Amino acid sequence: MSNKLVTGIALGAVTGAALSMLDRHTRETTVRKVKHFMIDVQYYASNRQEIVDKLQSTASSVQSMYSTFMKDKDFYLEKINEIQELTPQVKDIVLETKEVLTAGIEKAKEKEKEVPTESVIHL
Repeated sequence: MSNKLVTGIALGAVTGAALSMLDRHTRETTVRKVKHFMIDVQYYASNRQEIVDKLQSTASSVQSMYSTFMKDKDFYLEKINEIQELTPQVKDIVLETKEVLTAGIEKAKEKEKEVPTESVIHL
């Protein structure tokens, strides 16, 4: 017994394609794209070296992007590790600064309460 899942998927795809071809715009677009594809196939069939050159160019471009990505990846991972190491230190510094500022504010409030206010008479 053959795999019914694959058969069902294939039949569904064929049925969907056939139903979508009932729409005039879809039909025209598909015909236009197939014509362009056939023109490209004929062109590259007679100019094989050009497609080889394009493929080599694309491959070298992909290799260049990959090597750049790998260099950048190492740099960013290194920076992330530095940030993870610095985070506890920065947190401690912020907490100490908060404590110092809070203590300074409390002292200023206490001094403000200690200083008697004199009554001034303006003439």
